[in-house]
Amino acid sequence: MEDDRSTRWGNGSSASSDGCASKVDLLLPYLPELVKDFTWEVQNEFGKCLNPLKETGYDWRIVASRLQLSCIIQCLEQKRNPTVEMLRECTETTSKELLEILVDVKRTDVIDHILKFFGKNANLLGPRRPTQESIASNSSLDSSLSWPLQDSGNASSEMDSDISKSKLGPSESEETCENFLSDESEKFWLNIPGDYDRKSWTNFSQAARNCCQQEMQQGNVEKFLCKVLHIEYAQAADSHVRLEHFLTLVALFGPFKPGPDGCLQKMHGLMKNSTSVREGTRESWFAGHMNETEAANLLEDQSPGSFLVRISSSRAHEGVFVLAVKTRNNGVVQIQIERDLQDNNLELANQKFPDLLAVVSALRRNVLLENCRQLLINPCPRLPLNAIFSGYMDRSPRRVGRGRGGRGRGRSQR
Repeated sequence: MEDDRSTRWGNGSSASSDGCASKVDLLLPYLPELVKDFTWEVQNEFGKCLNPLKETGYDWRIVASRLQLSCIIQCLEQKRNPTVEMLRECTETTSKELLEILVDVKRTDVIDHILKFFGKNANLLGPRRPTQESIASNSSLDSSLSWPLQDSGNASSEMDSDISKSKLGPSESEETCENFLSDESEKFWLNIPGDYDRKSWTNFSQAARNCCQQEMQQGNVEKFLCKVLHIEYAQAADSHVRLEHFLTLVALFGPFKPGPDGCLQKMHGLMKNSTSVREGTRESWFAGHMNETEAANLLEDQSPGSFLVRISSSRAHEGVFVLAVKTRNNGVVQIQIERDLQDNNLELANQKFPDLLAVVSALRRNVLLENCRQLLINPCPRLPLNAIFSGYMDRSPRRVGRGRGGRGRGRSQR
């Protein structure tokens, strides 16, 4: 198969071989010789194009097959970013071989995407940058693939990036919309100063306050945000927000924008309305990041009807939550709450719900699940977010009430 591919490229008999070969020749100088030496940023860009599964199978799976990695496809399917994991297995594959495979399986859109990525991120270009003359020789390519011209590598990277961005139309961001899920989230992330794959918490939080000033001032929303983004609040000033965690945030709670449909307002609503008082203690049923074993251990000794909702440990990037319930007859049962990323609704028992609050409310009233005939009764105690969520509720009367008297105390029970 490899020899056949080389022959087709050698004699130029494949469809549109001249144009495809030009694209490959244009991109190769920007990539290391071996795929194993790709930076994380480049690996991730390949993943944006190849991770989404296609009915035809012309995604990362066919590339893995052509790379003679068929034996690990089943294992890769369990990975969060199978393309990145696949590329890391390519210990001897050259960049040229990979690009030729993409052409051979009619996925030249991936090559186009990587070209545009480098066009937007000139600072990531390595020492193998082509000369101004070699770039000019490819003028037959679409103008959207234009590169910032370099003068012996002495031009400012920042200037190159600005020049490049000015040549790229707004429609070119469409290739990444499957990851950001909305234009608002993508624009928010890209407008934050810093590296593409991570932003300092200082810059991120400032951008969040500029975008969603009212939401960021509500209760402990900022602390809750840190928890979702895997950041320790006490050390936030020295931390960074990773792109993968930001994408998980918007998949779980919605687009990063102000207003009732934005993720921060939905998080605020969850904090405010998921708590209840039991034996004098205010507790929430939302557990945040937690795996299956941790949830089972917490519920094991609780009474039937005790429950929690956690973020899926394996499918958080798909917006999936997990309901864990202590049942009378079957011990602890855990059920995934699916997410329809098209309309942002949650799905459970063939029904759609706007948010987790609606899911829990329905399951408190009715038995909807065949494999869990248990009504939800009490939140599982001692969940890790209780301090943040109950802290939010405790702050409300002091902020809006008058002293320690009845008016403030009454508002805190809403």
